[in-house]
Amino acid sequence: MRGRVYKRCGCPKEGRQGSCRKDHGSWVYVMDLGPGPGKGGTWRARRQERRGGFRSKRRAEEALAERLAGLEGGGHAYDEGLTLGTYLDAWLARKALGGLRPTTVRSYEQHIRGHIKPSLGHIRLRDLRPDQVERFLVGLLDAGGPSVSPATVQRVRATLRSALAAAKRSRLVALNAAVDIEVPAAQRPKVVPWEPSELGRFLDHAATTEWGHLFEVLAMTGLRRGEALGLRWSDVDLSRGVLVVRQQLVQAPMTSACTACGSLHTRVSFGEPKTHSGTGRVLELDDRSIDALLGQQDRQAKDRDAFGGAYSDHDLVFCRSDGMPLSPDRLTKVFAQLGVECGLRPVRLHDLRHGAASLLLAANVDLAVVSKRLGHSSVSITADTYSHLFEGVGREAASRAAALVPRDQSVTNLPKVALLTERVASESAGQTVGPVGLEPTTYGLKVRSSNH
Repeated sequence: MRGRVYKRCGCPKEGRQGSCRKDHGSWVYVMDLGPGPGKGGTWRARRQERRGGFRSKRRAEEALAERLAGLEGGGHAYDEGLTLGTYLDAWLARKALGGLRPTTVRSYEQHIRGHIKPSLGHIRLRDLRPDQVERFLVGLLDAGGPSVSPATVQRVRATLRSALAAAKRSRLVALNAAVDIEVPAAQRPKVVPWEPSELGRFLDHAATTEWGHLFEVLAMTGLRRGEALGLRWSDVDLSRGVLVVRQQLVQAPMTSACTACGSLHTRVSFGEPKTHSGTGRVLELDDRSIDALLGQQDRQAKDRDAFGGAYSDHDLVFCRSDGMPLSPDRLTKVFAQLGVECGLRPVRLHDLRHGAASLLLAANVDLAVVSKRLGHSSVSITADTYSHLFEGVGREAASRAAALVPRDQSVTNLPKVALLTERVASESAGQTVGPVGLEPTTYGLKVRSSNH
């Protein structure tokens, strides 16, 4: 960042460059601010700040140096008079043009236009303070409703924090008002997918509809909704029984050009999978999934014959009968309707993915394998999401570790554990058993003595 000073007076041009010695006019500094949003939020490649009225060149240079130091140190900002709402609109437009995932753009748009702008959009950007943001987020949570959970509040805050971080980098604000504030922590919800018997009922019913093959693959592979709808036949090898995830179909906030056919698609677009670890991941298929894909091939061949030249081939495994991409939102609605028809408790379409993970864990598949199959960015995400499904795993791990230490069995025959196990079993059956000589908190279990 740099700047210069010059004199403004009524003398010829050469006099205004500092050579004028007359005691009249005033000195001005001009500072280059670099690229950023100008007035109205329009992005400008070059912005300048000018300030005049200085009586001497030295005072103008001192003011320029102070201003430059303040901007570099983060103590001052120059926001072009923008309000937060105007800035957020410009920021979102730049993010969309910069190649941000359509689903992320859609999420940011919902946060900005549905929550942030109605409450904070009128505030001048540089005047926004942490206490205002904190009151806004707490009020958002207090408003309640099914769409405003602690997790939603955290996501809204993350959107605002990201936008203000960009504003700080552009020297539009001196501080990020969405950082270092207290808001209710969002707890990762426990996933409660259908039980195997419930899933079986659903898949049996779905098999009687045109959607049966798609839901079979979703339930058995754990593919995300967009990954299944973006799956291409060129990414499937039925002879080897594998598929490769290379793209996804997402609900887009605007019309976009299709990379497959070149035409414009309304509200849907193709893109890379959600995580880098999910891109190009190979899934081995079970026999039911292979059978479903073979059935889908037969069904699609009939559709292609019926439409003839009007069939729009996108190489998609699951698509409309004319070959065009399916709407992700429509698939979600169909899933909910089929669940109602089965009389099952309501779950989300995404819970089919959780159900696939639960089946793998119930089959004692290694956690790292489950994580890789789901395309999680790290094993820790898998562990955090499904930790409540690991009951007994910690006890088993502790026992295996203890068994590695050689002991004299005549000394360590664990009589108290055997007696404790017998007592707990007896009390569960409603029987009264005498004391076993254990303290109430031994081994983490509370045991009542017989004189209580």
